[in-house]
Amino acid sequence: MHLESLIADLALILIVASIVTLLFRKLKQPVVLGYIVAGFLISPNFEYLPTIVEQGDISVWGEIGVIFLMFGLGLEFSFRKIAHVGGSAFTIAITVMVAMLFIGTGVGHLMGWAKMDCIFLGGMLSMSSTMIILKAYEEYGLKEKSFAQMVLGALVIEDIAGIFMLVVLSTVSVSQNVSGVELAEKLGILIIYLIIWLLLGIYILPSILKRVSGLLTDELLVVLSLAICLLMVVIANKIGFSSALGAFMAGSILAGTVKGEMIERLVQPIKDLFGAIFFVTVGMLIQPALLVEYLIPILILSVVTIAGQKIFATIGILLSGQTLNTAIRGGSSMVQIGEFSFIVATLGMNLGVISQHLYPIIVCVSVITAFATPAFIKNSEREFRFWDKHLPRKLRIFLRRNTSSEQNRFSMDEDWYAFTGKVALRTGICSVFMFIIYFTGTRMLEPFLEGYIDSALAARAATAGLTILFMIPFINFMFGVDSGLFVKLWTKHRANRMPLITLRAVRALICCCFIALVLRELFRIPFPILMAIAFIPIIFIVRSDWLTGVTINMQMRFVANFSEHTLARQKKERGLKGDYHWLNESLFIAEFRVIDTDERRTIFDFASDPSFRVTIIRIIRDGKAINMPTKDDVVLKGDLLHMMGTKDEIDACTMLLEEDQCIEYTERKDVRLKEYIHGQAFYGIPEERQIACLPLRIDADSPFARKSIKNCGIRAEYGATIIGIERGDLPIINPDIETIIAKDDILWLMGGENMVKWMIEDDLLQE
Repeated sequence: MHLESLIADLALILIVASIVTLLFRKLKQPVVLGYIVAGFLISPNFEYLPTIVEQGDISVWGEIGVIFLMFGLGLEFSFRKIAHVGGSAFTIAITVMVAMLFIGTGVGHLMGWAKMDCIFLGGMLSMSSTMIILKAYEEYGLKEKSFAQMVLGALVIEDIAGIFMLVVLSTVSVSQNVSGVELAEKLGILIIYLIIWLLLGIYILPSILKRVSGLLTDELLVVLSLAICLLMVVIANKIGFSSALGAFMAGSILAGTVKGEMIERLVQPIKDLFGAIFFVTVGMLIQPALLVEYLIPILILSVVTIAGQKIFATIGILLSGQTLNTAIRGGSSMVQIGEFSFIVATLGMNLGVISQHLYPIIVCVSVITAFATPAFIKNSEREFRFWDKHLPRKLRIFLRRNTSSEQNRFSMDEDWYAFTGKVALRTGICSVFMFIIYFTGTRMLEPFLEGYIDSALAARAATAGLTILFMIPFINFMFGVDSGLFVKLWTKHRANRMPLITLRAVRALICCCFIALVLRELFRIPFPILMAIAFIPIIFIVRSDWLTGVTINMQMRFVANFSEHTLARQKKERGLKGDYHWLNESLFIAEFRVIDTDERRTIFDFASDPSFRVTIIRIIRDGKAINMPTKDDVVLKGDLLHMMGTKDEIDACTMLLEEDQCIEYTERKDVRLKEYIHGQAFYGIPEERQIACLPLRIDADSPFARKSIKNCGIRAEYGATIIGIERGDLPIINPDIETIIAKDDILWLMGGENMVKWMIEDDLLQE
């Protein structure tokens, strides 16, 4: 690197970049495009202006530019920002990225490109440009609009996902193949790296900065920040990750400190300088001859990018519960690709796994889509009015009923956080176990079976069947009965329903991916075809009552064994002695008064909505009690309804029926089940008309053993409702009707005055 030529090259870059970007500012176009055009003008491919001398040196500056771009991106990131954008941003980002990854890869295959070109093309087309969108919003005064905030939140998630994508693409590039084992190993190392990052970001570094804050000047703060950035880059390179990942980690560590905003302000000029050099180096790779040769692919990819990003961003916003207006205006913003696409392309070039023509093609696609962005944003309101007028009436009504402009606020309440936490935990656990089964089946079981089965095809078929068979419990567990929180969120607001459905769809997609991976590894069938095939066993598994019952029992056994010591200790702490104890921690009785109802409205009519999860155990009418009413019993105005359920189930039911304006709470507070059973006289119920609640131990000869709750006949024969099961020390509240009753279970039964008499007559109970 010669100093004289380096300075001359740098001067040429900055002078031409300044002139061109001033012109672009005058034309109200994104500055990033100005840098790219400037790079082309001073490249050897343009003969009418002076050309840089040492292209190799400029490439080094470009790589440094990537480091500082990612460092600046990390400085803008924080966990608080992730929490603030809510679930909508996650839904949008995942919808767009997954769809465009598949579309980009598929379009590459249709054009006959090499395998790695197709994979990297999918990655390049999957992410919109934060810089271009942000500049456009600022220019049109839209940055503070709700749809703009949501789009910017989605871009934050895309940037984070892009970091993981770089790791995945690096791993795929090594073997030129998608290896689940290698990928898992790489991601495992990444997780360790993330843990170290969290420890530094949350504990060590902020503490150090607080101690020396009195000594830090602006100059020292810049030096310290850049030192941390470059140190993290070195660490990332040493353990096999990209420089971009290390720089991002460093920025995000510093963003969480008290000096985060000051560091971002001080480092901004450095990031702008090297970022400009990076985009100039991108423009230098444009080759007019290649552009003419690949004009058709450029136009195809431009149309695919604009249409794909717009359509799937709009769908993602709708799936998150936002209104059609918000969806169209947000989707119209995300029609381009940008800086992260260049970083992905740079990675592919540095690894030597993509063709030379792909980089200039993707640059041209970025330029075309970036120029189109302002027009789409400006015309988005007009487009909304068009679709709002021409969409089918039923679809418009459906969208208006099931979406809300305030969905971001709804998705940030405590119930949403609790529910998504449970779903994430359940999905994570199941995914880990299904990957272990996939690895064991394809790497160990297949060679073992081939030693005993002569036909290789038969051995692979047996391996696929057994592997998927072992995945079934975890697929069912992932789709297991959701807690009362699901019901509560479903009922709380209609705009919650599309995000809830989306979460289920994501879980279905994950399960399909694992089944497709097994079949792909064994039979080498194209992955998209396998994804379609995989939905068939998923539907069968989820809808099979027998499989659901078996899975529920396996889950119960696992929880009981895993928590045996804890459950026993809790039982002792609560002073519960003997074989039986009340399932009294979660079940409550609430009293409601019917204030309006149709003349012949039955219990079934009340409970027809899927959100109705409580049990009506008593109707009090004119001072008389109707115990354990059946679905055909009529509900009249003035009736008092006693409903049993968990707190969340009662809250959900209340919202459901109050929305219908047919019930209201009475002045009596909710009471626990045990208090209600022992205090029925307080409600004016004579002893001979009181509800009974009792335990029934199941032995090997019991007529209920080895049957599901739905098929055991206990409700039809004895008028008894199973409200809980004790399996060892494990209490199971409101068990699923597919739960299989096992030997030594204790069933907690609730029923009217005849239940006990009939059970004694059949020798099920002792007098």
